[in-house]
Amino acid sequence: MTNYVIIGVVAVVILFIIVYVKMTIDEKIGANSEEKQRIKDIVKRAVPGGESYTAAYGTREELTLGGGGRTVTTTTKYWYYAVAFKPGDLYLVPLAIEGGDISYGEYLHYGKNDLGMVEAKNNGVLTLYDKDRKELFTLFVVESNTKDDKYHPVNIQQKEEAEAFAQFSRALMEEVNAANGVTDLKAAKKEARKNS
Repeated sequence: MTNYVIIGVVAVVILFIIVYVKMTIDEKIGANSEEKQRIKDIVKRAVPGGESYTAAYGTREELTLGGGGRTVTTTTKYWYYAVAFKPGDLYLVPLAIEGGDISYGEYLHYGKNDLGMVEAKNNGVLTLYDKDRKELFTLFVVESNTKDDKYHPVNIQQKEEAEAFAQFSRALMEEVNAANGVTDLKAAKKEARKNS
């Protein structure tokens, strides 16, 4: 039995080392990756006055539960964006990422006057609500993005951009919520659910 335990421990250690080395390499590549530069170029081209915005990579995920009876299925959809932001103003440029190629579509714009409520959470998570306080979506702008699988297709490290986005998100939340009389997010979300 002890030989099997030793072999198991050695296998786990080797697996950990392989995963750690891959993550470290991906992080180093992502710090100044071609993909990160491409996001900046897309913002400059696609967003009006794009050079005056901070550019970052962002994602959105949506989990859907379905099925019937005893079977429950889950489906997760992923969206990728070139995110452009500056005080009171947010642009999202949808991205298509296939085989290392990044293409983009028409931008979506969210100004402070378009929103009814904003929730900024820790770690680069921003949820936007319309004027009726119905959730539009949750956006993630995180520090570390590595090519883990088909749902995480880029190596982009963006520590400074993620910190700037967190500050932007908190300021947008304060400004939009104050302008719309939202003093308690939890109560406002509960009220919106009740009215829908």
